[in-house]
Amino acid sequence: MTTNLKLAEKVLVELLTTGVKEICLCAGARNSPFVLLLDGLFPFKVYHFFEERSAGFFALGRVAATLRPVAVITTSGTAVGELLPAAIEGTYSSLPLIMISADRPKSYRGSGAPQTIDQVGIFSYYIEATFDLDMENTHFSLKSLSWRKPVHVNVCFQEPLLDSEVPTALDFPKERRVTFTRPQSENDVVAISSFFKTHRPLAIVGTLPEKSREPMGKFLSHLGCPLYLEGPSGLRGHPALKSCELFGGDSILRKILRTQVCDSVVRIGGVPTTRVWRDFEDLLQEVPILSVGYNHYTGLSRQVQHFTSIESLVRAEVQVHNSATVELMAADRKAHRFFEELLKKYPLSEHAMVRAYSECIKNDNVFLGNSLPVREWDMAASPDYCPKRIAASRGANGIDGQISTFFGWARPDAMNWALFGDLTTMYDLSAPWVCSQMETNNLRIGIINNSGGRIFERIFRKDIFINAHDIEFSHWAKMWNWEYFLWQSPQEMTTDLPQRCMIEMRPNLEQTATLLNEWDQYWKNDV
Repeated sequence: MTTNLKLAEKVLVELLTTGVKEICLCAGARNSPFVLLLDGLFPFKVYHFFEERSAGFFALGRVAATLRPVAVITTSGTAVGELLPAAIEGTYSSLPLIMISADRPKSYRGSGAPQTIDQVGIFSYYIEATFDLDMENTHFSLKSLSWRKPVHVNVCFQEPLLDSEVPTALDFPKERRVTFTRPQSENDVVAISSFFKTHRPLAIVGTLPEKSREPMGKFLSHLGCPLYLEGPSGLRGHPALKSCELFGGDSILRKILRTQVCDSVVRIGGVPTTRVWRDFEDLLQEVPILSVGYNHYTGLSRQVQHFTSIESLVRAEVQVHNSATVELMAADRKAHRFFEELLKKYPLSEHAMVRAYSECIKNDNVFLGNSLPVREWDMAASPDYCPKRIAASRGANGIDGQISTFFGWARPDAMNWALFGDLTTMYDLSAPWVCSQMETNNLRIGIINNSGGRIFERIFRKDIFINAHDIEFSHWAKMWNWEYFLWQSPQEMTTDLPQRCMIEMRPNLEQTATLLNEWDQYWKNDV
């Protein structure tokens, strides 16, 4: 006869067989069969969480770091709903999170009994598959999944929850590791090659998988067209690409396309963060686009030529000759020199502080939060180096769970720096809970405290959107026993820091606004 413990054991064995090595466990009464089996019986690395939202985002970071599926196990009720934000991010970032929820018996559904909600279907579009298991339906296999979205496994347990003896030892089957790679297609290679034969493209490179960065760097060097390399591409400042790299931001991209120096766009990797990408919906809707990413999302509502194998792009035959780009690159370098002068002129601005912060990081790992830090990094971070590793949660472009994801993504092989906004930080104040369970203490959190959501200030110009505040973060650091530092100018920035610390940066709002106004005016005057 199947028991609760046997059912839980079946699920855990399938995870192990699939190649799962790590589990984030949010212990409760309803999932106690899982909790007891994970208490030393299975060879998983288990991270313990008291709340599910952080667990879900930490798991996403671990997926990105290990390239393996990671499971989160919750109890029943609203605990399951706490995983929805991570499921959304996992869907748009193509990170295979496995969400396992304990549940009361199916007969309780719709009754309103305590800790009983309709858990099956709660994740709607944001999963690839749902498994609804109980004593009568125990079939569970992850063999045929594409791993392009998270998976939901709902397990109904009867009373009493602990209905048999906990085994003292178990035999495990051989691992069947999954792969995230998308199959290459010779037809894709031919179609992509054809595009380069008939177009003079501008390349916009967004988030790239780490394994794709080296071959993509070689490909782009051979391609030789103007390149806009976003921070999460990991190629910004690449020595082999500097002659073609653009630093003028959205404005230089618009100028390139307006003057038809380039007649098309090649978008590579994740959906671009640059604001000009939205212009392809309306102002630039006639521009041909070749889109090559790691999932089926293009970031546009209009139809474009799209491929889901970055490897096919690297293998394509390219031939791009465009003498007109010489004048274009000169205009970009002129604009870049002007921006460098603005950084010197306004040393207390956010952008000057981001520049100084990036120079502290040098060749370490860096994680960028949403949304202003990503854009300010692209504008102001030092162009003279590539970080060892760089990442940002840009699937859904949300500010939820950023710090938890950073902790999951961090590795012990280098110092791990992060850059977050103040509101993003406040969204994830419980994130440091997991740090005592991590393999690394090399964690430095930078917080740009500009007293609210300043990204909305330039969009709407109404205070109601800003969520202004006068909060500072020293007490948050003290709560988690972290070292705390306050930086109010680049001169205060140093690498002489403890392994684990929080750094609050308070830029001058007036200098930031003036710098941006002068930068905008530069491009308005540009002919």
